[in-house]
Amino acid sequence: MVGLMRVAIFNQSGGVGKTSLTRDLGYELATRGQRVLVIDADPQGTLGSFLGMEPAARPREETFWAAVCDGAEAAPRLWPTEFDLTIGLANRFLVGDELSLMQQSDPARLLAVVEAHLTAYDWVLFDCPPKISEITLQILLAADALLAPVQTEAKSVESFAEVQLEVVRAQRRRKNMRLPPLRVLGVVPTLYNPRLVLHRHHYAELTGRICPSFGFHVFSPIRDYVAVSEAGTRRQPLKCYAPRCPAAADVAALATAVLQMSSDHG
Repeated sequence: MVGLMRVAIFNQSGGVGKTSLTRDLGYELATRGQRVLVIDADPQGTLGSFLGMEPAARPREETFWAAVCDGAEAAPRLWPTEFDLTIGLANRFLVGDELSLMQQSDPARLLAVVEAHLTAYDWVLFDCPPKISEITLQILLAADALLAPVQTEAKSVESFAEVQLEVVRAQRRRKNMRLPPLRVLGVVPTLYNPRLVLHRHHYAELTGRICPSFGFHVFSPIRDYVAVSEAGTRRQPLKCYAPRCPAAADVAALATAVLQMSSDHG
């Protein structure tokens, strides 16, 4: 592993498996000796809940975003989990913090925090909110790479052009701020059931037509098993809850691929 990889796990649509992917990819990387920080960027706090951290009950000062919003020189609050991951939490207070960030008109606030305080990690994975927002824009400037989970359903595949459009906008903003281009690692098909004809059709559309037209790599899909959602309920990464689940093997293959890509790039 060479240097720090800051990855935005981004799709402006909800329900495509962003949070599960952040949790499970982060854990898989951690099992391989990587120092991993995952950052929740959704006021619902689902990522923190998935890792047993009870984010809803915590005061604002225990969230990651309080320090980002306040511009404090102190490092943001980070929390160890029982799964060899560190997490930056979010909860309902992020709604107000986001409004404050919008009023401050400092699009590089998160970038400054990352560069000042988060360099001890090999990987920082941002679980982006399911919409285009001030927090999303901050992440797309602070990250240096992007993974786009796309559900193999008609609505998700058909709206993928919006992901590409937002990538183009992010690249323009980064150029104006003299930042390096955002590296699109690729698209991760999620919630994939190979037994369903429509899923196979939409996967073929992604691999054969849509993603090649944008120059995006397509990773092997993460298959849909009930254990993936059960792991969230049990507040564990999938590999802890159901290590023999084929979807856990899919995540392991994804981790191998992104590690190789980061090594080649470094």
